Amino acid sequence: MGSPGLINRNNGHHQQQRLGITEPISLGGPTDYDVTKTRELEKIVKNWVKVISRAKGLNEQLVQEANAKIFTFGSYRLGVGH
Repeated sequence: MGSPGLINRNNGHHQQQRLGITEPISLGGPTDYDVTKTRELEKIVKNWVKVISRAKGLNEQLVQEANAKIFTFGSYRLGVGH
């Protein structure tokens, strides 16, 4: 006998179950609005990083090289938090 919940026997055929995994809500890419808002957010974050870098006393070369990355996660990443 196999691991419970991993393999179903259906009319003599084995069918793999994917517990806890659902199909995506949408396979559509970002809209023009999404792209615009993403660029605006990236610009704001880059400016914020420069302000913080200057406030921490970094020289101007380091301020200009400073950067950040934005990662989405959770329900927002899954597109269900809207």
